[in-house]
Order: sequence, then structure tokens, then C-alpha cells
Amino acid sequence: MFDFTTVCREFRGLVERRREVFMFLGTAFAALGLFLQNALQGGLPPSMAAISDHLFAFYAAVLMILSLILSLRMAKLHSGIVINGIFFAHLMQKQNFTGKPNIERSGRHNFFSVSFLQFVLVNLISAFSTTILLFSLHVMPTIALLSGAGIFLLWLLLYLYFHMTGKRYAIQRITGDESPTPTHEEWEDHISQCLQQSTQALLAEVAFAGLMVFSAFEALSGLGQIKAGKLEFAAEDVLLFGPIAFTIFMVTVCTFQLVIYIRTYVAIGKFCLSLDPNDRPYRPLQLSDSFLGYVTLAALFAVSFHMLVVVMIPTVNDDSSLHLMMDLIAFGVALLVYQITLIILAWLRHRRT
Repeated sequence: MFDFTTVCREFRGLVERRREVFMFLGTAFAALGLFLQNALQGGLPPSMAAISDHLFAFYAAVLMILSLILSLRMAKLHSGIVINGIFFAHLMQKQNFTGKPNIERSGRHNFFSVSFLQFVLVNLISAFSTTILLFSLHVMPTIALLSGAGIFLLWLLLYLYFHMTGKRYAIQRITGDESPTPTHEEWEDHISQCLQQSTQALLAEVAFAGLMVFSAFEALSGLGQIKAGKLEFAAEDVLLFGPIAFTIFMVTVCTFQLVIYIRTYVAIGKFCLSLDPNDRPYRPLQLSDSFLGYVTLAALFAVSFHMLVVVMIPTVNDDSSLHLMMDLIAFGVALLVYQITLIILAWLRHRRT
């Protein structure tokens, strides 16, 4: 038999741990960016000459080990979320209100879930750092790129394996179970706490994007002040390819965070409607706190896109008006995606009612 309170507490605890793992990676990346900047300027003491001589290998190895472990941990946390999600759906089957969770749907993999999107982002960082490490060890570029892609695919397969294993285990556990039906008050308390947790997650997504983007800025500022004389790469290669790698990284992180933010807000809307069917959480063109948080992410995306264009297409640097137009387009597209999502969700909600 299952205890509803225990299942709900475990589910929320897993979501909270997943968020903390995600934020830890952002903090570690920021600290490594500061370390890289100081080291490139020759700020390490003579006793750490061995690190100075293999700076990019050290940086990439630390980031690779962290991201590989954390992405694997997020995959395991996702498995736990799947298990407790199925337990929750099972316990709610005897409730008579509409919209109760479906067991099959609870175990189905969603490629737009927050768990999967966060895992993919961390996994991409693993592949990125693996590739940089192999480049710094003078491995052939083709092998380095294939190794990074191989790491990404292997960890993705492990994630899907953990998902299927968790689903299979949960289905076996609930077969023939006759646990008591939770009360409406217990269910309402769980939904209220999930709503509060999801609202806090919106702030965490903005904070994570800020950490990653500004730490990338920190690393970029150090590339132009290289003073160390024994790097694995020629200084010209670092100055040429370093900005490209970091700006692509910045745009990728911001793009994922925009999608994760929208996905989290969709969940918030569902929680609001569960507690109050007359609520209207998907109203477009509302200057809400959630929307302003998304605007912050959109601004970070526009800045990152601006940096990428500057690096990839140097000829546009001669036209400041073209710069401004591209920034406004990137910012506007991000905001438009958010508003269109709200309009579609509001329309679907109206159709169901």
C-alpha cells in the first residue's frame, strides 16, 4: 500500500533536488570561468606551472567530470520522478473529479518536459567539454567531435533506459494494489505546494541563465589578455575559435532556458486551473511578474545572439543600425513565442470549456 503524503513529499523532493543540481552546475561553470580568466592573464603562482602549461585541458577536464556526473544524476532523479508520478496517478484513480492524472500518460516520455530539457542542456555541456579536452590533447578534430557526440548519445541512451526502468518498476508495484483514496484536502495541499515550487523554479531558470551567460562573458574577456606562454593551443587559435565556441554556448543555453521557462509556466497554469477552474492563467499581454522574468531571459538571449553575430559575421560591425535591428528582432521573436504560446493555451482552454 502507498501513503499519499509520502509519495507527494518524495515527488516534490526529487524536483527540488533536480533544481539544486542544475544550479550547482551553473555556479561551478561561473567559478571555472573566473579561474580561466585569471589563469589566461598569468595570474597563477609559479608552483601551479603544470596547470598553466595545460590550462584548457584542466578546465575542460574539470567541467567534463562535473557535467557527466551531474547529467547522470539528473537522469536518475528523473527516474524517481517517473516512479512517484505513476504512484500519484494510481492513488488518484478513485477520485471522481475531472482532469485526474492518467497512469499511462504519467509514464510516457515527454521530449518537452523540464526534466528532459534540463538533462539535454547539461549533456550538451558534457559533450562540449569533452570535445575541448580532446582538442587540447591534440586529438584529431574529427575524432574529438565524434567523441563529444558519442558521449552525448551514450548519456541520452542511459537517460531513456532509466526512464523505462522506472516506469516498469512503478507499473509492477501498483499492479493489484488497493491503497486508500486520498482526501481532497491532501490533494489540494500537494497541488498548492507544487504551484509554489514551480513559481520558485521560474526564478531559478533566470538565475541559471544569468550565471552561464555572465561567466561566459568573464571567460571571453580573458581571451584577449593571454599572457601565459605555454598553452596547448597557439594564441591565434584561442583568439579565433574561443569567442565562437563561447558565443554559440551562450545562445544555446539561453534558447534552452527560454523553452524551459515556458514549459514551467505551462505547468503553473495547470496547477492554478486544478485549484480554481475559473482562473485564467494564460492571459496574453499581461505585465505579470512571470512575464517580466521571461523578458529578462529574452534580453539575455538577445545579448548572446548579438555577440554571436559580431563574432561570426565581422562585416556587420560597420553598421550600428543593423546591429540594433538584429538585436530587436531576436528580442521580439523570443517575446512573440511566449505570447503565441499563451494565446494557443488560452484557446485550447476555451475549447474544452
